[in-house]
Amino acid sequence: MKQLKVGEWYSLPVNIGDCSNIELDEIEIGLISRATFLELPQWITQRSVTNRLKKKGVLDHLAKLFPTHFIVALAELTQDDIWEDGREFDAGTEWTIDANSRGHIWRNQMSDKLPDNVLAIKYKGKSLLDIRSIYWAFDNPTAAEVAAEVVTGVLRSLNATLYTKKFQSGQFVTALSYTCMFDNATVYGDRGLWTDSDDDTITNSEYKRRMTSLAVQQYLPTITAVDELLHKHGISKDFDQTFITALFLFHLKMGVFDDNVVRVIRLLAETQLDSDGEKEGIATTKTGALTPQGWIKRENERGYEKVDQIKIPNRGKIDGYYEGVPFFCYWLYIASTDGYTKKQKSGAKQGYRKWFDDFMSRTPVAKLEELLTK
Repeated sequence: MKQLKVGEWYSLPVNIGDCSNIELDEIEIGLISRATFLELPQWITQRSVTNRLKKKGVLDHLAKLFPTHFIVALAELTQDDIWEDGREFDAGTEWTIDANSRGHIWRNQMSDKLPDNVLAIKYKGKSLLDIRSIYWAFDNPTAAEVAAEVVTGVLRSLNATLYTKKFQSGQFVTALSYTCMFDNATVYGDRGLWTDSDDDTITNSEYKRRMTSLAVQQYLPTITAVDELLHKHGISKDFDQTFITALFLFHLKMGVFDDNVVRVIRLLAETQLDSDGEKEGIATTKTGALTPQGWIKRENERGYEKVDQIKIPNRGKIDGYYEGVPFFCYWLYIASTDGYTKKQKSGAKQGYRKWFDDFMSRTPVAKLEELLTK
């Protein structure tokens, strides 16, 4: 049997006809040195390799060289193209689209053995979107890559700078999904990013990736604004996906986090200090008038006189988002418009859900500013 020669490529003509909307010129197979493989950049939306390797099972699996680790996947762009953020890529540009974690392991001498050469399968695509579809075929979000890692890959492709660990690791994807649902169900569906595709020509896996990519791009200014807010002023264990959804939607509609809202965040995160340098507390009672932060704290602590007074009984569940997001948005809005010291004996007179529907029907501040400048 003849052996492959290092550095030589062998063509495998491809004709996938009408079974796919991906345009491939051809597939090539070749034997390349480890050094050559490690010089290639990761694909544009590659998930965070370091985050993935924090999972003990992944690290243990890759720390020992197996025969299957010798096979890697590459991609080559055959026509000049422009990525979604405006970056231009020349024909002939190549990336690693599978085995990036292995590359990190080998580059840092973290495996028991290192391969001298690897068998590379190179997919030659006419456009960046064609290559992205091939990459997605390797990294299935329902299997190899969780939704948060999809988000980190998109953020990386957009060169977004985030500061909090929660946002850097993509641990806001559920909040982003509900933001999509509440803000634009026409585009994203009534289940947000978890909505299935009704197009038979595209798999649910690829559809959800496309919509996630679209959402990160559309809401990037809000994502970075909330990340910066939490980075500068503090984060609490009570800032769960429900609360972060409310922060996203509040920013979308109001445009900024004013000083009153910042004060509420600092009080809830216990980073606000009094004149003596001590943490400034939040006064709460089981009944009676409270400040916006008092209402939020009492809800977080379930500090009511009666159980049936809890406003978000299903917190952490699907129904909890329909209960909690309107509740948190309302009190953030009251703090913003009436001040963080404003006390109320009750919430929205018409009910939180009705108030929230009216709030979401408002034209976002950013859109108003755009209209006023025309």
